[in-house]
Amino acid sequence: MSSLPETHRALVLSSLSSPLEVKTIPTPTLLPGSAIIQILSTPILAYASKLYSGALNYPLHPPQTIGGGAIGRIVAVANDATTLQTGQLVLVDPMVRGRDDPAKSILLGVHGGISEGAGRLMKRDDAWRDGSCAEFARWPLENVHVLDEVKLKALGYGAAELAYLLRLLVPMGGVAELDVRAGERVVVAPATGQFGGAAVEVALATGADVVICGRKRDVLETMKRVLQPVYPAARIDVVQLTGTVETDVAAIQAGGPVDKYIDFSPAAAAGSTHITSCIMSLKKGGKACFMGGIAGAVQIPYLLVMFNDLKICGKFMYEREGVKGLIKLVEGGRLRFELPELKRFGLEEWEEGFKLAETKSGWREMVVFEPGQK
Repeated sequence: MSSLPETHRALVLSSLSSPLEVKTIPTPTLLPGSAIIQILSTPILAYASKLYSGALNYPLHPPQTIGGGAIGRIVAVANDATTLQTGQLVLVDPMVRGRDDPAKSILLGVHGGISEGAGRLMKRDDAWRDGSCAEFARWPLENVHVLDEVKLKALGYGAAELAYLLRLLVPMGGVAELDVRAGERVVVAPATGQFGGAAVEVALATGADVVICGRKRDVLETMKRVLQPVYPAARIDVVQLTGTVETDVAAIQAGGPVDKYIDFSPAAAAGSTHITSCIMSLKKGGKACFMGGIAGAVQIPYLLVMFNDLKICGKFMYEREGVKGLIKLVEGGRLRFELPELKRFGLEEWEEGFKLAETKSGWREMVVFEPGQK
């Protein structure tokens, strides 16, 4: 720890009733089972303004440094680590689970969990209160994943580009939950948003054919034009949703039987017909996974689900095995991406970064903090 400065810069939420501030605070210290990470790049959430103003009513426990998962470099590691070493480039996963009860979890720097037990993980100063919008952050060892820097550099990825892995991780959870396999046909709806678009990429990388659905045909066609050369063996079908169930089911099924369905519906889509259409498109024994943000009830074709032996599940985020699996897909060149809309900000530019992230919420649009930038 002697090589670390005594203080560092961090974007701090002092309370939900006061604006964020970049403060100089003590550099985090090692705990057993932790590592200190120099943060190189961390994604700015599209809903960051609403989250850290309290508008979303997420459980947070200020004062705390904000920010979720990130790309960084290990600068110190606890003596109970068995493989992690200083100097390694790493992905730090924000899905922190209780070591004595993995069912209790938080999103470090973003969400304090839905139970009192989970909340303890974020409430304590000597645990996981502070996130990644800082020059340094303390992270649990089991949430620190080594990246092959040589391979990734050869593929053209720097730290800012690799922040896109945090976006891809979320649909990786759904793809794993559905056990998507090569040659299967997967429908993704809506497919043009940040996470729906990422789900298309992950499904293609696993060898599946994909039906991409949405209301904007031009965006869907652009996605196909970009992705088809990357995955030449895959079939990518575009379906512009009309809102008429029978029409949309026929369009989705036109290319063949549908095995799986991943849904990333936003809250505003609560009254949309596309969920019914996609479920009705599944073949007998098909599976659907809900990963979106609809708060209320949705319509499900009950008898069809029963007679066709369909399985419907939900998935919040991902499991640790999914993190390792995604890293392998990217390091091996199976999952390839470019980010033409990548924008970078320093911590002091947080207001501008928040505003841009809110508007840049489409496929492959990415806004990041680079805490070392001043």
